[in-house]
Amino acid sequence: MKNYLTTLKIFIVIQLFLNQDFSAQNLSTEMFTNQNSIDYHFVADQNIKKLFPKNEKNLIQLIINTENDSIYSIYIKNNHNKNIKLIPQDNSLYLIQEALTKDKQWQPIEFWGYSTCGNSYDKTIDFLPHHIMRLSSQRYSGEFQTRIRFKLLLDKQVYYSNSVPSTISPEKFKKSKWFNEIKEMYGKYNIEYIENKLFLNTSL
Repeated sequence: MKNYLTTLKIFIVIQLFLNQDFSAQNLSTEMFTNQNSIDYHFVADQNIKKLFPKNEKNLIQLIINTENDSIYSIYIKNNHNKNIKLIPQDNSLYLIQEALTKDKQWQPIEFWGYSTCGNSYDKTIDFLPHHIMRLSSQRYSGEFQTRIRFKLLLDKQVYYSNSVPSTISPEKFKKSKWFNEIKEMYGKYNIEYIENKLFLNTSL
C-alpha cells in the first residue's frame, strides 16, 4: 500500500508540473524537465543524411541542428542492421540537455520527468535500420556563453550528440525547486540513485 501511495504521489506531481500554467516559472532560468517532441511525419532528405559522418562506430548517432532562437532539431540515426522497438513516453524519448560549465565540465540543465500512467506508453515506434528520426526540443538563452549537447537514454544505453554553441542562464545549472520536489517523491531511495534516474545515468 505504501509503494502504491508513493507511486501515486509521483504521478500526481509530475502531471501537475506538465499540465499546469507555467506563468509563475521562467523556464529559461530554472532547471526543468525536457519536453521533446517526436516528429512522426519527418522523412530525411539528402541534406539531413549528409549531416551524419560516414563509417561511424556508434550504433546510435545524434546530431543537433539549430532551427531558430527557440527550437533545436535533434536527428537520431539507427546504425544497427536491425529494427529497434521504441516505446516513447507521451510522444517523447528519454532526452535531456547538458551544458559546459565555466570549468569546462558537462552538467545537466534539464532532468527527466517519468510518468507512471500506463497510457503514456501506449505507442511503439519501429526504428528501422539506417533510418533517421527527428525530435524537437526547446532552446534556451541567457548571458552565459557555453556549448549545448543532448543526452539520450535508449535501450539501456546512453548516447550523446555533437555540441553546438549557445547561451543560457547560469541558474540552469542549479537544481530547481521543481527538481527537488520530484526528488522528494522518491523518498525511500538514496539521493545518488534518484539523481541518476532523473539525469538519465541509469536505465529504467
